[in-house]
Amino acid sequence: MKSRMKSAARVQIALLFYTTFNIVMFTAATYAGTLFPPLVPHTGLVIACMMALGLIGGLPLAWAVGNALPRDWHQGLIARQSPLAHEPAREI
Repeated sequence: MKSRMKSAARVQIALLFYTTFNIVMFTAATYAGTLFPPLVPHTGLVIACMMALGLIGGLPLAWAVGNALPRDWHQGLIARQSPLAHEPAREI
């Protein structure tokens, strides 16, 4: 079960990185295609090529980032009391 939790956390981290990476790639492709004058006539092709590069190249990169992050991120979230709050400040 513990290895499955680590795999699930790794997939979640990889998906978060992958979607963010592709948003950045799309934004960069749009800016490059529309603001760089020699590329303006080929804007659609520039955006399509950069997006294909991002979609294909982002997969192994996202998987590597999901594995490289600190081990604390691979564990499930556990609700625990703050070490600064030894007892409640008021009646609950």
